[in-house]
Amino acid sequence: MNPHGGRVLEWLREGKEGIDLSASLNPLGPPEVLRRRWLDLFPALSLYPPLDSSFVGRLLEAIYGFPQEALLPCNGATQGIYLLGRALSGKTVVIVEPCFTEYARAFRLGGKEIRHLPVFPESPLNPLEALWRADIVVLGNPGNPLGDTEGLSLYFRAREEGLSTVFVVDEAFQEFLGEETSLVFRVFSDRNLYIVRSLTKYFALAGLRGGFVVTHPENVTLLCDHLEPWSVNTVLVRALELFASEDLSPFREATRRWLLEEKAFLEREFSALSFLSFFPSRVNFYTLWMEEEDPEFFAFLEARGIFVRRLGDFFGLDGRFFRVAVRTRKENERFLEVVKEYGRTP
Repeated sequence: MNPHGGRVLEWLREGKEGIDLSASLNPLGPPEVLRRRWLDLFPALSLYPPLDSSFVGRLLEAIYGFPQEALLPCNGATQGIYLLGRALSGKTVVIVEPCFTEYARAFRLGGKEIRHLPVFPESPLNPLEALWRADIVVLGNPGNPLGDTEGLSLYFRAREEGLSTVFVVDEAFQEFLGEETSLVFRVFSDRNLYIVRSLTKYFALAGLRGGFVVTHPENVTLLCDHLEPWSVNTVLVRALELFASEDLSPFREATRRWLLEEKAFLEREFSALSFLSFFPSRVNFYTLWMEEEDPEFFAFLEARGIFVRRLGDFFGLDGRFFRVAVRTRKENERFLEVVKEYGRTP
């Protein structure tokens, strides 16, 4: 299993301590209201979650401003991905790569044929050719692990040329862009658009497992028929009630300010590293790579308590590539300190 945030409990049990840069979560979250009212959520442990998805949909509408009739809450974005993998019709899926690896697995388990359209390190001359042969196209907005929004132009070009293929767009990190490039409000005019969102990253709720799919209301009805009951836990529902009743603008502004400052700092430092290159990212993580694969480098990081996301399991990437989350200044400085220490090692 690739070292990732999901292994932190294992590391703690083994007595390891350090900085987890493998999971790209907001280090400022969750919002303060949840910290202040956490004990108020304890009674929710003995209650079943609501069966009516519109109950949670109304809370998400209050938090995001998205129309609740277009929202289907899920047990994390991952459940939404696997739901689409089995519920959407069609045979051929083209994934704009590199992309979050669960999409290929989910659609493969759903009986689909997977084809890959790599756009890194360079895009093919006419990428639309591959889309014309697809029943479903998957892309990131922003992409994971590159943090880019270049795949978005494929969606607009496809629609401009009359291609009606189903698009599944991963927007798990869109909040970090301030919804700047989101396609959410296009779902009412584009019946063949499905957007996967996460509550995990921006609100740092990985342990509560929250996410949702945004699509045309008629599609929501169809997807509900394929979704397991009680897919959203009651503690998460109560947390969303707190968020919906609170002014989250200070949290959003603090996040925006932190991200701008830390990204500027990290990019200056990355540019000065002699043995690592980085891909410019618009969000809260970066993909870095070495000229040659060096397993000793990752062992060196882990021995000093630095856990990163190695990317060898992403299509088109290999053992030279890894992803790091943008964290607090102290954590970012510690990561850079260890990297520079390795660079000085004979």
